[in-house]
Amino acid sequence: MYRVAAWVVALTAAAVTVAIVRADPGDSVAGESALALTAEVAAGLLLVAAALAARLETWLRVLLAASGIAWLIAEWNSPGAGAAFSVGLVLYAAWPAVLAHAALRYADRSLGWPERALLAVAYAGSLLLLGAGTAVFFDPVEQGCLDCPANRLLLSSHPEAVHDLGRAGLLVAGVWAAAFVALALFRLARASWTRRRVEIPVLVPVAVAVAVFGARALHGRERGFLSNDPTDRAYVAAEVAALVLVAAGVVWARVRARRMRAELTRLVVDLGQSPPPGGLRDQLADAFGDPSLDILHAQTGGTWIDGTGRPADLDGHSDQQVTRLLAGGRPVSAVLHRPGLFEEPAMAAELADAARLALEHERLNALRRAHLESLRASRGRIVATADAERRSLERDLHDGAQQRLATLAIAIRLARRQLAREDQGLDAELGAAEDGLRVALAELRELAHGLIPAVLAHEGLKPAVEALAERWPRLVVGDLPAGRFAAPVESAAYFLVAETLRRSGDGDVAVTARRADGRLLVQLRGATGIAVSTTDLEDRVGAVGGTLDATEGTLCAELPCGF
Repeated sequence: MYRVAAWVVALTAAAVTVAIVRADPGDSVAGESALALTAEVAAGLLLVAAALAARLETWLRVLLAASGIAWLIAEWNSPGAGAAFSVGLVLYAAWPAVLAHAALRYADRSLGWPERALLAVAYAGSLLLLGAGTAVFFDPVEQGCLDCPANRLLLSSHPEAVHDLGRAGLLVAGVWAAAFVALALFRLARASWTRRRVEIPVLVPVAVAVAVFGARALHGRERGFLSNDPTDRAYVAAEVAALVLVAAGVVWARVRARRMRAELTRLVVDLGQSPPPGGLRDQLADAFGDPSLDILHAQTGGTWIDGTGRPADLDGHSDQQVTRLLAGGRPVSAVLHRPGLFEEPAMAAELADAARLALEHERLNALRRAHLESLRASRGRIVATADAERRSLERDLHDGAQQRLATLAIAIRLARRQLAREDQGLDAELGAAEDGLRVALAELRELAHGLIPAVLAHEGLKPAVEALAERWPRLVVGDLPAGRFAAPVESAAYFLVAETLRRSGDGDVAVTARRADGRLLVQLRGATGIAVSTTDLEDRVGAVGGTLDATEGTLCAELPCGF
C-alpha cells in the first residue's frame, strides 16, 4: 500500500510541476526548455522508482522516495503554482535535507551525535528559515510579485524579516552542505573496503548533489532567495545529474543483490545434487571472494564442529569476524569471514535467504558425522578396553592358574617316582591325576592363547596367524604382509581370522592379506555359514575404522594400517 501511495503522490507532484512550469516558464528554473523540464521531472521520478524497487528497510525507502517528491516540489514557489504556492514556499528547499538523511542511514548505518546535529541544522535551515519562517512573513503583493497567488500562510508582512531569514537560511544551507560533504568523506575514509563498495555508489552522488545545492545557496545569499538566473540553472542541471546517479546507485545495489541471490541459488542447487562434506564452505568462499571464509556448526553443550564433523574452535580466529546464524534465539551456525564482508546488508540478507537450506543441510550432515565419529570412537574405546582386559586375563592365567597347575603336575610326577615301587595302585591313580592336570593345563593354555596370544603382541600378525595354523591345521595360510601394524589393527585382524576359523565348520579356511594404499586388506575363503552372524566381527573391524564385506563363503576386511 505504501508503494501505491508513494506513486500516487509522486505522479501527482510531477503533474503539478509540469503544469506550474508551463503556466509560468519565465519564473521557473526549467524555463522554456522542454528538455530541462523533462530532466527535472525524470530525476525526481527515477529517485522514487529506485527507492521503491530497492531491497531496503521501509523507513529508508520512504526517505528516498520523499526526497524525490520534495525535489519535484522545488518549482512550486513560482507565480504559476496557484493553490500549491503556499506548499512550495515551505518545501521548495527541503529535498537536500531529506536526501542527506537517507544517505546517512543508508546501508543500515546508525546515527551518532554528529550526524544527528547535522540533520537538525539541515531541517531547521530548510523548513524553518527558508520554509515556514519565511512564509509567515512573506506578502507577495507588498514585495512586488503582483502575479503571485495569495500566501495562505501569511501572518504578518515583514519584508525585512523575509530578507534576513532568507539570507540566514541560505548561509546555513551552505554551511551544513559543506559539513555533510566532509562527514561523508570522513565516513568513507574510515569504512572497510566492503562498506565503501556499498556506500560509494549512493553516498558520493548525494554528497555532490548537496554540495551543488550549498553552492547555489551561497550564490543567492545576497539577494536572500534562490533564483533562476543562468548560474542557478547550471547548478540545477548539476543537481539533476547527481540525483540520476543516486537513483542508479540504489538500483545497482538491487542488481548486485539479485546477482548474489542467483549465484547462491546456483551454488545451493549444485550442492543439492552432490554435497561433499564441507563443500558449502568452498562454494561460499568463491562466491564472496574470501578464501578465509569458514562455516562452523553448534553442538549441544556449546561446542562447535566444522562441515566435516570435526571439532573446531570458534574463538581461535582473532583475525576474522564471526557472523552467527540464529534459530529460535540460539546460535546454530557461524560464518567466519574477513572483517567487513557482511557489512553490506544485501550480502547478509542473500546469504540468509538463498543459502539457508544448504546451511541447514550441511549442519545436519556435520552433526551426523560428528555423532558417527563419536560412536566409532566409543566403539573403539570399548574394543580397546576389552583387549586390555583380555591381556590382563591372559597374564593372570599364565602367571597364576597355569603356573600353579604346572607346579602341581611336577609335584605329582615327583611323588610317583618316590612311591611307584611301593604301591602300584597309588602310582596308577597318581598317573591318572597327572594326565588330567596335563589336559587341564593344555586347555587353560589354549584358552589364554585364544584371548590374546603372546606371539601377536611380541611378533606381530603374520607369526600369530602362522602359530594359529599350527594348532588348527584347517587354516591354510597364504601370502601375509611382513612387518608390524598398529596394535588395535593387528588385534582386529587376528580376531577376525580366529573367529572365522572357529565358526566355519570342518572345512579348510584360506587366509591371505596384503598392504595397499595405506590399508590392510584381509581375505578369508571357505568361511561357510558365517555370513549370517558377522555383527560382532563388523563391530570389531569398524572399531578401528575398517569395513567388512561378508558373502557366503568369503569375508573381505579392509582396515587402516595405522590407528
